[in-house]
Amino acid sequence: MRRHRARLRRANFRAFFNKAAFLKPRTSFIVAWTALAVGALGLAPLAKKMALDAGAATWPVAFMTAVVSALLVLAWLAVKGRFSSLGAMTHRQRLAVLAVGALGSGLVPLLGIYAMTVTTASNRALFQSAYPAATALAAALLLGERLRALSYVLIGLVCIGLAMVNLEANGNLRLGWPFWMLLGTLPLIGLSDVIAKRSLDDQPPEIVAVGRALGGALILAVCLPWFGAGLVEGLAVSWSWMLLAGACMAAFAVGLYKVFDLTEASIAASLVAMAPLLTLLLEALALGVSMSAVQVAGFALVLGAVIALARRA
Repeated sequence: MRRHRARLRRANFRAFFNKAAFLKPRTSFIVAWTALAVGALGLAPLAKKMALDAGAATWPVAFMTAVVSALLVLAWLAVKGRFSSLGAMTHRQRLAVLAVGALGSGLVPLLGIYAMTVTTASNRALFQSAYPAATALAAALLLGERLRALSYVLIGLVCIGLAMVNLEANGNLRLGWPFWMLLGTLPLIGLSDVIAKRSLDDQPPEIVAVGRALGGALILAVCLPWFGAGLVEGLAVSWSWMLLAGACMAAFAVGLYKVFDLTEASIAASLVAMAPLLTLLLEALALGVSMSAVQVAGFALVLGAVIALARRA
């Protein structure tokens, strides 16, 4: 009997060891890809802000960031040998993925860059972290998806937190055009995600990532005849920041989908929602940006509510 128990303990130990050995590399991959996604998403707004501060105009920053991101994501798809998947999409799906890219990777970043000529990169990043709330609300309104009462409470807390971060020192809410421009990106990203849910659910994530990147670059390229001269000037003064911003957005797209492949989507979304903290830290170190106690509380409220909302998805 004792020998049987000893053999059973040794078998259980070997099974536990084998399981741990199997999970360790997987855990390492999750940590590495999450770090890439969070780091890239946190650094991208600051790189765009630095490009603006160096003297580049808004459209050139948005356009070059989108072009660099699209080229790098296309290169990633080529390495994976998945170009044939692009041809397998229906005409309707191609239009849908380009529309999603035009909204989510073209117009929304452009509005965010315009706002950053006045506001901070961390404020822009915080509005960006609120996108899951916009997506949930858009899905409820346009797709008829049911949200629990707590989800509506969390969306309300996100709005309150965004307002707190935009309070001035005298307690007045900064309701100028940067605030409304950033707030306007929320329904746009919600609409983008609704289109993706309705038309692209059967497409692999990397194909959607390529379509988003291409759609964003193409919609911004429409403005090339009017802003082409500013593009040359912008590249002359801040090409390195534009390159970094585009590389960050491409790295975020790749890293995010890798994290989704390795773990639950709700966990991945919760982890990526922490990116604005990195933006705030980097901006404080690079540009000396500081926040009041109320603004810090609002910042924490938005992140906490977004993470709770993501966990309920």
